[in-house]
Amino acid sequence: MNISEIEEKANSGNVAAQSILGSCYLDGVQVEVNYQEAFRLLSSAAQRGAPRAIFNLARIYGEGLGIEKNIPEAIRLYEAAATGGEFFSQIALGRIYSRGLDAPTNPAEALKWYSLALAQAEIIAPCPELDEARTFVEVGS
Repeated sequence: MNISEIEEKANSGNVAAQSILGSCYLDGVQVEVNYQEAFRLLSSAAQRGAPRAIFNLARIYGEGLGIEKNIPEAIRLYEAAATGGEFFSQIALGRIYSRGLDAPTNPAEALKWYSLALAQAEIIAPCPELDEARTFVEVGS
């Protein structure tokens, strides 16, 4: 991945590049972790509807990465992305509602989000998150 090229595109307003570069800054992929830069880039891409940017912005709010933790805002963002089919947002909501992570447990909501994630099994590469959704749906809450 050519970070300089992605940075140039991101700075010129390319939504995909903003989302990719924001994720890189968030997770320290080929750059130093920089939550402020991640927040700036992901906010810009999220405002323009990029589902993965919305998911990663929700992570920032949910984990309080460089900002004050804000669970209601994280849930709102996860739901926005998950409703649009963003797999990892669906998993995040399943976890929040099944485990009571900073929110009351809600087995019906957990089942809803895990079921939506599991419905994508044909297009998602095998991963622990897919197994997690499958286990929750098959075993039940």
